Amino acid sequence: MTSEHASSSVATPADGHLHFPDRDAFTPETGGYALLRGTALQAERIVTRWVKDPATLLQSLLFPALMLLLFWLVLDRSVSAHSGSSSVFGMVPMLALVGAMSGASISGVGLRRERTSGLLSKMWTLPAHRATAMTGRLTAEAIRIGATVTAVLLMGTVIGFRIHTGIVGYLAILGVTLMFGLSFSMMVTALALRSRDSHIVEWVAIGTNLAMFFNTGFVPADAYPAWLQPIVRYQPLSCAVDAIRAIADAGPLLVPLLLTAGWSAALLVAFTRPTLRGYRLAAMER
Repeated sequence: MTSEHASSSVATPADGHLHFPDRDAFTPETGGYALLRGTALQAERIVTRWVKDPATLLQSLLFPALMLLLFWLVLDRSVSAHSGSSSVFGMVPMLALVGAMSGASISGVGLRRERTSGLLSKMWTLPAHRATAMTGRLTAEAIRIGATVTAVLLMGTVIGFRIHTGIVGYLAILGVTLMFGLSFSMMVTALALRSRDSHIVEWVAIGTNLAMFFNTGFVPADAYPAWLQPIVRYQPLSCAVDAIRAIADAGPLLVPLLLTAGWSAALLVAFTRPTLRGYRLAAMER
């Protein structure tokens, strides 16, 4: 076929210009819809990776539930005899919160791996809202925390834990855990982005495991030495444990809830700016 025949086979508009169909949709990269859509895509990516990673699943779901069962088998009689009430109302909140904190540490290690592999830098060049890397990760963290809390509460139901305030109580427990867990995750994210070769996230994970033995969910505060009791009673994990226990058992809620909110707000204030700056610097690395 000659070039003349080829050109004659193409339909040419009367004005001599080629016209292309309009795009199905156009959203500015800085628009609200772009932020929501990008957040959903980032959260889906992170959750999918977690689901396919056995270590993350074990750390987030199986480990807290098994630890709860082991603590109940070993400590239930002695702790219940000392406190005069069932130990499960302290152990279940404690393991739900520790599960949320441990999962955040595993997520921090994964974030550092994304930085080392250059994935953060690649995402920085995409035509997407710049905030989606942060909001997507927080959304994925919220999904993980909800799954962890539900798994621990189900195991707690098997060993005698009950939420006497019903579905409203469950939602309130989930809200307290999300508030506490997301603020802790913000801290871990900021620390994970401090340096490419830093192992501070692993030290945070060790600290999380140690905190499990120094809070009011493990044993009552008056079981510790007198000098240690104020530290144990008012450390963040104890405040959140007491808040969840009060919700489940319809007990005094105001003070532990305010303390938990105060600790969570302090973490957010202290680490939100370093997290945003760390994301930008890590993504711009070459």
